[in-house]
Amino acid sequence: MGKLNMGILGGFSGTVGTVIGSSNKKGDDIIRAKSKKRRTSNTEGQVSQQTKFGATTGFMQPLNALLKTGLKQKASAENMSAFNYACRHALKNAIVGTDAQPELDYSKIIISDGNLSRISGATAIKEGDNIKFSWSDSVESGVGKATDKVNLLVYNVTNAEISYSMDEVLRSSKTANLPVPYSESGDQLLFYLFFQSASEPELVSTSQYLGTVTVSE
Repeated sequence: MGKLNMGILGGFSGTVGTVIGSSNKKGDDIIRAKSKKRRTSNTEGQVSQQTKFGATTGFMQPLNALLKTGLKQKASAENMSAFNYACRHALKNAIVGTDAQPELDYSKIIISDGNLSRISGATAIKEGDNIKFSWSDSVESGVGKATDKVNLLVYNVTNAEISYSMDEVLRSSKTANLPVPYSESGDQLLFYLFFQSASEPELVSTSQYLGTVTVSE
């Protein structure tokens, strides 16, 4: 508590509210603002969550155009953006590793989510400067047509470069090539595909992860 030295017009010593009163060696009254307490540093749990969030959003950012197509319907139903829907799913399902060093399980990432039929045995193989995608044209669950579009993605996750195709390839084609995005030796490539109805563009299949390959010289 502060103490007035010479009445209300004089100096005071001690603390009153947010100010501190004192005097110097010459007897001059000194009034200064009380310093604010420093905020405590983030806890380990908060740092871990921030790291997970940063890894997830960093991964998703280059895919925004694909996410807007593949997740539009599901995200809209929950009043979310497609980007936020994808990040939420990844944070819940695709985080592996330790709290100190969280990583993403790329096989658990989704870039589309829907009821259109998926395909068993789809593949993606690097052939020179291209990635060859292959799939069956059968509609295994009965939801889909040969005229469905096939959206393809090659993602250089090391440097966030992508190569993709939308609205160009049909399910009936059964194969398609995409150029390898800018890459250097040691970069990691990821492969995904999903189907999209030609007559109902918001009707899509849940995306399929087709594996990874490391670029060699």
